[in-house]
Amino acid sequence: MLTPDTPTVTPIPIPTEVQPAANGTIRIGAFNIQVFGVTKAAKPEVMEVLARIIRTYDIVAVQEIRDSSGTALPALLAAVNADGSNYTYIESVRLGRTASKEQYAYFYDRETVAPTADGRTYPEPEGTDPFHRDPFIAPFTVLDGSFDAVYIVVHTDPDEATEEIDALGAVVAYAREVYPQEQDFIVLGDLNADGSYFNESGTSPLRDDGYTWLITDELDTTTKSTNATYDRIIATGPTAPDFTGDAGVFRFDTAYGLNQTMTEAVSDHYPVYAVFRTGEDRD
Repeated sequence: MLTPDTPTVTPIPIPTEVQPAANGTIRIGAFNIQVFGVTKAAKPEVMEVLARIIRTYDIVAVQEIRDSSGTALPALLAAVNADGSNYTYIESVRLGRTASKEQYAYFYDRETVAPTADGRTYPEPEGTDPFHRDPFIAPFTVLDGSFDAVYIVVHTDPDEATEEIDALGAVVAYAREVYPQEQDFIVLGDLNADGSYFNESGTSPLRDDGYTWLITDELDTTTKSTNATYDRIIATGPTAPDFTGDAGVFRFDTAYGLNQTMTEAVSDHYPVYAVFRTGEDRD
């Protein structure tokens, strides 16, 4: 966690970043940017790396935004668009059971995709409280093609990860009711889906034939010495024909030539990604 006492990190020159997916495809992803608020937003060298990472995606679901001032996200957007890019974002309300609230945000490239409705927070059924931070749901469509999907981002609480992951099936069912015209639903985010938090070999409603886990169990999504697949992208069955087979972890430290100190200043998570075809219309 970065604090006001954290030493300033010496920036390392960053080469040309990975490019977004080629024409005819869409690159989507999820990124826990670790306690993102005014402290991290005040570090230009960190913001430059975050901006370059976001520009590799058409849509990226950002988690762990902790900023009561409401200034950090606009600052990040300004950094993303500093090279002339045309991104914007939609954000959730601040969520959480404790005083430490978090927000979700979908950053997206306005040249390639657009939301088809406002984002909405999952309304937990009365008398229940399955999520520490309720999932944030938003539908997007590509502007040049026919790939429409509903995205469901969540950052589970580590101590309740198994229960929250199991409850995500109800969230997908809710999203199907809200968007009956849609076939493709994608769950993504820091699910804490590994280690002592979640048994990868166990049973779960999200492990049945209706879902495909595109970020597979052998991958490491952490930037520190831990080796765990906390971050996931999970697609519903109808999405499978559009999946290109290209999914994984974006090792921005390797791509940008960063040392370990700089890497951890950016986040303790790597972003994950998956690439889908946009030319086939099945709806």
